[in-house]
Amino acid sequence: MSEEVEIAAYYVVAEALTNSAKHAEATMVQVQVDTVENDDHSSLHVEIYDNGRGGAALARGTGLLGLKDRVEVLDGRLSVNSPPAAGTTIRADIPLTAARGGL
Repeated sequence: MSEEVEIAAYYVVAEALTNSAKHAEATMVQVQVDTVENDDHSSLHVEIYDNGRGGAALARGTGLLGLKDRVEVLDGRLSVNSPPAAGTTIRADIPLTAARGGL
């Protein structure tokens, strides 16, 4: 995979782990990274889940918004699911043939 995809995936995982440690009061974090092959494209799927307090949102802070921008510049998608008191799941899907829009 391209260096741009590797860097984006690294930052998604690093920011998620940082947020879990600093804000979530989580006792467990899972990181899963897979490649997904479809007929018309391949992508890198990154998912980070913690069992913390939840309540994270893309609208608050610059960390998650920065990740969203970083992933979207590569034609990818970033989502955050973080209901209160139910943990947080961050998902990124980044095409392996990502546009070279720069980081």
